Amino acid sequence: MKVLNMQQLCSFAQDAQKIEDKFVLLKGNDAALLQKFRLIGCRVVMLVFSGRLDAEINGKPVTMERCDFLDILEGTSFGILDYSQDLDFYCIPMSREFIMEVMENIVAGPKDYFSMMLANPVLRLSANATSKLFKQIRIIDDVLSEMDHNYRTEMVRTHFKGFVLELANLLMKEKHLTALQGHTVVKKDTLMANFMELVWKHFRERRNISFYAKELCISTKHLSRVVKSCTGKTPHEVIDSEVLGLAVQLLKKEDILIQQIADILHFPDQAAFSKFFKKYVRVSPSDYRKTVV
Repeated sequence: MKVLNMQQLCSFAQDAQKIEDKFVLLKGNDAALLQKFRLIGCRVVMLVFSGRLDAEINGKPVTMERCDFLDILEGTSFGILDYSQDLDFYCIPMSREFIMEVMENIVAGPKDYFSMMLANPVLRLSANATSKLFKQIRIIDDVLSEMDHNYRTEMVRTHFKGFVLELANLLMKEKHLTALQGHTVVKKDTLMANFMELVWKHFRERRNISFYAKELCISTKHLSRVVKSCTGKTPHEVIDSEVLGLAVQLLKKEDILIQQIADILHFPDQAAFSKFFKKYVRVSPSDYRKTVV
């Protein structure tokens, strides 16, 4: 299964399905396209209205059915393995740049949303929530199709922001996230959020868990336990996901040498970066670049 990034996906998508190389709306027969590739280096949101699809998330199989919602981050790979003929779904791959532009200065959703989606990126929504969210995405679909609309991009951003806020509202109202109770849980959620904030700030140059534990004033063992319980991943795996996501974005830029990318990400040399990249993407950075530029 060939690896595909956001830029490549946009080259396959029709103009009426996308905003530059930042946002793509896929549906219906587009499942056949997704079945041919593994997406990586982009945020992916998916909602299944009917039917079934078998997917692969970081190499692990998962089945999605009616009312299932998926949200994965840039450093996670995603691909469709198989699907039923009655599949009705929307899939929205987007760049980090797009989501940051849309949600600037707004933090939407339950406080433990991020850690829960890292642990299990698929949520089963109620039929009512699914219907409401589908209506929101259909509006985006309609706006995208109006190629001569003078404010098409701005309208898509506005309606996608509405979708995110509606999703956050429904999750908080219907309490789909794990029903954790007690003060210990609040501490754990807060610790996880603080850890991720540090990761986003320092992952380029800091991949040593002891650094994050020291910044959070806890032991490395305690940090590892909390991150593992919240996400199902080790702190190293969480950090590596961020490093990989940025590496994929940098490899799309022809004017940046692979050695420079290794330097930007603070690898000791190009060989170390190549070993890291190949571990997750299964091809070398140079071979990956040949497929995207």
